[in-house]
Amino acid sequence: MKTFSIFTLMTILSLLLLAISNKAFAFKNTPLTPINNLFDAMRMHDGDKLLAQFTKRATLTRATKKNAVKISDINKFANSITKSTKHLDEKLFNITIKQSGNLASVWAPFAFYVEGKLSHCGVNSFQLIQQNGYWKIHSLIDNVYQGDCKSYIKQEQGKL
Repeated sequence: MKTFSIFTLMTILSLLLLAISNKAFAFKNTPLTPINNLFDAMRMHDGDKLLAQFTKRATLTRATKKNAVKISDINKFANSITKSTKHLDEKLFNITIKQSGNLASVWAPFAFYVEGKLSHCGVNSFQLIQQNGYWKIHSLIDNVYQGDCKSYIKQEQGKL
């Protein structure tokens, strides 16, 4: 009887831990996961971790102030992040997420800091797809705000 009770208790405990860990995994596996990992990789100067957040055929694009489109090579970008010795930090605010099944779109105003000083600001628009149970960035297009970034940041943060 004691063996059965201990076995039953261990089984229940194992199932409970499994359920908790699956919920924790599901919570961490959101469209924001690869985006947060991308910016963590930038702060750590880890180009490999940065690349792991993107699909194999992902695009990295900037809408320029002259309304042109500039496409960047993600591998070159990751290499420049790895080689940089400066502290890089991108802060997002007023994030909007739209999701349908395995497709998500994330709109995220940002402020980019180099060595703790505001460098520029703008908006990131991410298109993500869920592959093999993980969200990956398939497309990132951004722009750089042309006005005063401090005012822009206050305006965007005020929308929260």
